[in-house]
Amino acid sequence: MIEYGGMIPLKLTIQNFICYGDNLPSLDLSNIHVACLCGSNGHGKSALLDAITWSLWGNARGKSQDDLIHFGKEEMYVELEFLLNDTKYRVTRRHSRSGSRGRKGTTDLQLQVEHEDTYQPITGNTIRETQSKITNVVGMDYETFINSAFLIQGRADEFTNKS
Repeated sequence: MIEYGGMIPLKLTIQNFICYGDNLPSLDLSNIHVACLCGSNGHGKSALLDAITWSLWGNARGKSQDDLIHFGKEEMYVELEFLLNDTKYRVTRRHSRSGSRGRKGTTDLQLQVEHEDTYQPITGNTIRETQSKITNVVGMDYETFINSAFLIQGRADEFTNKS
């Protein structure tokens, strides 16, 4: 099973994220024990991993949120269901592109926990509160993750450069 520091991804749903457009089926990871992402450059392997980090921490290879939206689209959406310590969670993050005339982009972040086969919201009152809850649930922040459990393409030496 693919596992990140005890967290086991179960299902990934992507819409208009980097190279992925809309109307895609969800990626069911629940029965995958070991995975190898292979293919030609530019075919979306890293984008799948970016979708996981963006859903959890709002970060993906240092790109701005607007840069992550699929070309020609105005909003993106990533939902990740994962298992941690025998508890299922679902994180949903959406972002709408910044507009002309200085309109700021909008982001929505939701955190849910499964209870008796339904997901119950445990989202905070603000994105910052919800992000803090996600970080506490997962047990690490983005910087710790990319320097311990996941090496970002082109930045494999980052771990050795940290204090």
